[in-house]
Amino acid sequence: MKHWDEKIVAMMNGMKMNSVEDDDYGHIPEDPEPDLKAAFLQIGGNPYSFQETELLEGQLWMMLPRTFKPMSEQMMNMKYPSQHRPSIIYTNAQGTINIAVNHTMNPLPAEDLPLFKQSMIQILRRTQKLTKWYGDGDRMVGGREAATCEFLTPVVNANLYHLMLFTSLEDRALICTFNCTDHELDDWQRVASAIMNSVRFEVHDERDAGE
Repeated sequence: MKHWDEKIVAMMNGMKMNSVEDDDYGHIPEDPEPDLKAAFLQIGGNPYSFQETELLEGQLWMMLPRTFKPMSEQMMNMKYPSQHRPSIIYTNAQGTINIAVNHTMNPLPAEDLPLFKQSMIQILRRTQKLTKWYGDGDRMVGGREAATCEFLTPVVNANLYHLMLFTSLEDRALICTFNCTDHELDDWQRVASAIMNSVRFEVHDERDAGE
């Protein structure tokens, strides 16, 4: 079964961003988030310490649990078998909680982000089976406008929770994804949002291009 990161990119390749109406999708509630810079956070009965981790060389950093490691090639081949899998995937020891980053080749100027968001939401809601749709939202991450959506998809013997963040990086679509099983959702949902909000960018080429 494909992970959503792969499906999104595959669908994006054939997507035309036509104007769409704002179909009342709902919004993600702004609950208090944990402080990832604290010495330790108690999550699901276990202590976690977070550190800023470089995910795209010289461009993107994110606060991740110190115990999360890059997913092995063997596990990636099992979980993300297609050519559209994310370029960066970090996971816990059990492989049940994943954080992925995919800087796609799909053009996305920053001003087109709202239309891109609505197009992606329509693709998700109309063409795929969703167990639950939590909503979508907009936020600033690392000084950039970003869009998010949260949903559940069915997998064997469980549901998989996804928090997806879209933004523009070098005029291309950047997709950051957090996923975990619904059994871990209550413990990790607010943490996932804080992880996405911890994104930090340092892109010299874009700044130089504007001079």
